[in-house]
Amino acid sequence: MTYGTISATDAIKKINKKKTGSIVVGAAVAAAVLLTAGKFLKSNSADALPAYTNDCGKYAPIDLAFDKSYSKIFNDKDFQAELIEKFQNIIRIPTEVYDDYGQPDLSVPLEEEPIYGKFAPLHDYLEKAFPLVHSTLKKELINGVGLVYTWAPKNTKGKKPLLLMAHQDVVPVNVDTLDRWTYPPFDGVYEPETGKIYGRGSADTKPLIIAQLAATELLIEDGFELERPLILAYGFDEEKGGSFGAKFIAEHLKERYGKNGIEVVLDEGNGVLDLGNGTFFAQPATSEKGYVDIEITLNTLGGHSSAPNHWPDKEMTGISLMSEINYFISENQFPVEIDLKNPAVDTLQCFSKYGLEHESVDPKLVNAISKGSISNLRDSLEGTAMKYIFKTTEAMDIFKGGVKANAMPEQVVNLINHRINTQSSVGETVDHDLSVVLATAEKYDLGVTLEWTNGTAPTVYREDSANGGFIVKVINPLEPVTASPADGVWDLIANTTSFVYSDDYLTEGKDGKFYFEGSISTGNTDTKYYFNNEMVNNRIYRYSGGLLKMDNFHTVDEWTSDKALFSSTAFMYAFIGNFNAHIDEII
Repeated sequence: MTYGTISATDAIKKINKKKTGSIVVGAAVAAAVLLTAGKFLKSNSADALPAYTNDCGKYAPIDLAFDKSYSKIFNDKDFQAELIEKFQNIIRIPTEVYDDYGQPDLSVPLEEEPIYGKFAPLHDYLEKAFPLVHSTLKKELINGVGLVYTWAPKNTKGKKPLLLMAHQDVVPVNVDTLDRWTYPPFDGVYEPETGKIYGRGSADTKPLIIAQLAATELLIEDGFELERPLILAYGFDEEKGGSFGAKFIAEHLKERYGKNGIEVVLDEGNGVLDLGNGTFFAQPATSEKGYVDIEITLNTLGGHSSAPNHWPDKEMTGISLMSEINYFISENQFPVEIDLKNPAVDTLQCFSKYGLEHESVDPKLVNAISKGSISNLRDSLEGTAMKYIFKTTEAMDIFKGGVKANAMPEQVVNLINHRINTQSSVGETVDHDLSVVLATAEKYDLGVTLEWTNGTAPTVYREDSANGGFIVKVINPLEPVTASPADGVWDLIANTTSFVYSDDYLTEGKDGKFYFEGSISTGNTDTKYYFNNEMVNNRIYRYSGGLLKMDNFHTVDEWTSDKALFSSTAFMYAFIGNFNAHIDEII
């Protein structure tokens, strides 16, 4: 991406008028200035929503290809108690990863590694808890901490594997919020009366590790014979982008299996909504929004705080300037934009077609879909949580500056996290924030330099002045992901899920129904290293197969339910068997 010299005079005027819509510096036009919302709110003469051609209610249960011990998962109380205990035990092993963690030191054993040594007890426990997995599958330690297990008997040679993924790491616990937790975050407390299991990582994504390993352990115990290789891959820094975990694992697997060498990937993501009365709605995420962190650093004049007069008639510091940037960005957010290729549109159409109801889906959105108008749907999204699925979001997550009450800060750092709408791009998102920085820089006579972490050469828009300058750094850029296909593999996932959710344990004996439709992940997963490497033929589904009985991701009182754990385990057991039995027929 290249940029030309940009004058920000008009941008300042537009910002100060508090225009609604987006602020964008046009990357393709050398002399471009800020654009208004027309950049994004493209007129659509055909306002009608296309007809819903999917049939989310068509998926009937498929008999399991292998079911020797399947019933244990839902009916054996001892098995369930053991599963919960294993889950509790891995929650009790803190595997927090911070954004500043770097490359593991490979010169020492993991248990002696100064940062990632905390993962050694987890590895030891998994070996103890799942002995058959560790004696049957080939275990590899990738980049010192990543785990790859491969089950590949000789008769699977040359056949593309099924890859099941999760991640070992969890987001850190803010020590200042410990008194707000119902139970200590690493105690793994189970409440039998509510079915809730509390603790950091209880929702994201330690239950998926247990479900995948437990299903595999049970299949081995049952004498299951593979016809396709099975890979279990667990990164260790997903919460900071996966650059040392999943990235290295993906490169390792690509070297082994080659381009498009993996048949299907299932990773963390959506699960199954309980609509009540034995009715369920499954929603695998078939795509992801894009991603970029934009870090804005201001290096400017310090001095004694009794005389904050570096700018005429303004008592300002570097924090004041950065706050102004944050204000303008907040006042000029990206608008809601309906992309008809966004799988969430299909989700709403399914709810509308069958009259489905759930607290996570606002009834007014379902009503808007029924009216068949794109503009009506866009308007209805305002004020709902689902609007974030249809827009680029901006979250100001890190703000640092100042070391002393009587000293003006010489450096202020602000990081803005963006999840990019399916119709937008990294370039548009960078332009949006950069334009505000350029306007502020011209207003206060500061320099501006744009830097990238992906190898793109930096660009100097304004030379630093005596007042200092801004560095705008683009971190971890990821374009929005094209949706995976709804082909025979999709049908197999759906039919298998339908079987799992027809079990009396989940329906409670009620004659319910099952619906299955694609959705989108607003967060990003380790799968980005697989579609970027062209390792998979577009069949990547972010789906646990378990009940969506979990809450408080990344915050206080994170929890999941015992039924979510059991149902995910049941799905993994069922799908591994069905994949091996039927995949050759449908690929």
